[in-house]
Amino acid sequence: TKDWLRLTSGEWLKGEVHWMREKDIEFDSDKLDLLNFSWSKVSELHSPRINTYGFEGRIVIAGRAVVTKEKVIIETADGVVTYPRDQLLAILEGAERERNWWSTKLAVGLSANAGNTNQGQLNGSWNLVRADPQTRSVISYTGTFGYANQEQNVNRHLGEAGVTVYYSRRLFFSPLTAQLLNDRFQNLKLRATPGAGAGVHVFDTKKVEWDLGGALGYQYTRFLSTAAGVENPQNDGFISFHTYADFDFTDDVELKISWLTNVVYTQIGLTNHIGTANFSVEITDIFDLETTFNFYRTERPPPRADGSVPKRNDYQLIVSLALEIG
Repeated sequence: TKDWLRLTSGEWLKGEVHWMREKDIEFDSDKLDLLNFSWSKVSELHSPRINTYGFEGRIVIAGRAVVTKEKVIIETADGVVTYPRDQLLAILEGAERERNWWSTKLAVGLSANAGNTNQGQLNGSWNLVRADPQTRSVISYTGTFGYANQEQNVNRHLGEAGVTVYYSRRLFFSPLTAQLLNDRFQNLKLRATPGAGAGVHVFDTKKVEWDLGGALGYQYTRFLSTAAGVENPQNDGFISFHTYADFDFTDDVELKISWLTNVVYTQIGLTNHIGTANFSVEITDIFDLETTFNFYRTERPPPRADGSVPKRNDYQLIVSLALEIG
C-alpha cells in the first residue's frame, strides 16, 4: 500500500510519507528516492496507510487520510473526521510513536594556520529537539576553542534549553527558557539566565517565518575574577526580548536570524545581547554546509582583579559541516 502525492505542478508521486512538520515534508518516492521539499508545493495527498495527523488546539488523530487544497479528511476507527488544511501542523508516519517526535543535529568547524602565524580554532554545536504538534523542547550546546602562537585566545561554552507550548497558530508560551554561558575571555565563569515568557508568530508564510517574544527571569553571574569592591557572584532580575526569522529562499537554501536581549533591571550594566545569523545549504538529505555569525555583548563588564576590563563585544564567524538526523 503506497501514498500518492500530487504537486502543484500537476505531477503525481508514488511512495511513502515519512513526516511533515515546520512547513517541510519528507517523501520516499518509488522512482526518485528520498525527497524533502516545501509542504506548500503539495496540492493533494492520498494516504491509505495509518499515519498520525496533528492540528491546532492540541488535536492528534491517527488514521487513513485524504488531504486536498482546503481539507484534511481522516478515516478513524470511530468514523470520518474533517479539519481545515490550514490547521494541519504535522504528519508522522504510522500510529503515534514517541520516537517520531525526536531529531538531532551535530555541526563541526575547524580552521588552522601554520608558519609565520600558528593559530587554530575548533567549533562544535549540537542540539536535540522533541517537536510534536503542540510542543517543542530543545537543548543545545555550542563550544569554541582557539589558540594563537601556542596561547589560548578563545574558550567559550554556551548551553541553551527551552520548552514552547503552541496555544494557536499565532500564540505560543515558553514555560521554560534558560541559557548557561562560560567564557574565559569575557571573564565569565558562569552566567545562568532561567526564565519564562510568551510570544507571537508575526509572519508564517511559505517563504518567511518571523516570531517575537518576551520573558521575565533571574540572572546569576559568577566572574572568574573581580576588582576590589565588586560583588561576586551577583544575583539579578531581567526582562528579555527575543526575535527570530527564518527565510526559505529555496528548498535547499535557508537563512535563520535570531536576537536576544536580556535587560538586567537590577544592574543595567550587566544587560547582555546574543545575536546569530545562520546560512545553510543542503548538500544531501542529512548533510548541510553552514556559515554562522555570532555576536555577544555585555553593556558594562566589571573590571578583573588586575584592573583590566573585558571588551564589550565579541564577534565570531564559523563555517561548518552539519549532520541532521530525524
